[in-house]
Amino acid sequence: MTETTTQITNSDNTPHNLITQVRQESSHVPAQVMSDVAEKEIQPSDTTSNTAKKSSSKSKSGKKSSRSFFSRLLSCACGAKAFLNEAQEERRPSVSTAVTTKRPEASKASSTNLLPEKEETAPSTPEVEPVAENPEPVEAKFLLGPIAKEHTGRKCLVLDLDETLVHSSFKVVEQADFVIPVEIEGQYHNVYVLKRPGVDEFLKEVGKSFEIVIFTASLAKYADPVLDTLDIHKVVHYRLFRESCYNYGGNYVKDLSQLGRDVRQVMILDNSPASYIFHPTNAVPVSSWFNDPHDTELLDLIPFLEDLKDVDDVTAVLDTVIDLSRA
Repeated sequence: MTETTTQITNSDNTPHNLITQVRQESSHVPAQVMSDVAEKEIQPSDTTSNTAKKSSSKSKSGKKSSRSFFSRLLSCACGAKAFLNEAQEERRPSVSTAVTTKRPEASKASSTNLLPEKEETAPSTPEVEPVAENPEPVEAKFLLGPIAKEHTGRKCLVLDLDETLVHSSFKVVEQADFVIPVEIEGQYHNVYVLKRPGVDEFLKEVGKSFEIVIFTASLAKYADPVLDTLDIHKVVHYRLFRESCYNYGGNYVKDLSQLGRDVRQVMILDNSPASYIFHPTNAVPVSSWFNDPHDTELLDLIPFLEDLKDVDDVTAVLDTVIDLSRA
């Protein structure tokens, strides 16, 4: 997004007051080198250049956005809602049924097909097969390990990587923040990585209050070195890659119920609604970022997330944000 975001005020319609109101009411509520490497479409460098020129031109005009951060948040929520409303409420199957969809295996990468294809509409409901009446007891295995002692009592903040925190390209980008060499079919290719404005400050601040998990549909041989360079404050506690996603309807879905954390205490920040189709009320919508140097969305989200750390059930608040977007 190229418009400068205005700061959050403490008016009656701010996220802060909304959360305070919902927190009071909630006490009455029962409780993807890239495809095969990156998670979103890599944009050609000329797109990067053109977009940057547009951003510069708009910046010179001196116009300021009159939209508040909360309006931007609701706008993202509207986009997510339009996608999510095309599917029925998707939930993981009960213990008496077994889903036939399986987690995808890492496929062999090629330099011409490196991104997961994403559909604009929600996939259909998966087929299920009945399970034996008396199944053998199976030990539950979760994606995350035990909660570290220093993170006891903290909520879990799941962050997407590509187009949420960074944008990467195989084309030469002169202004890239860093370059990662990635091996593809026996040859090394450079991946040029741009950091979203404010990402360093964002990670530093949320790392003080949350258990941070990076959950990406990218392959580890790309995402791991990117995170090694990106996480300068050492706040990322767990890293999850494509093999931890469910390949559902052609999309890589991140099933929060498999993390091993109380879902009411988990939030996911992701630019793709398809990624959290199983848990839409745990999502904090964020727009896709490619190269806008004036973007402030990550910094604008810090106070909103800080307020969420104190609520009993994050789904009660985030569901309210989605409901407001329907009005």
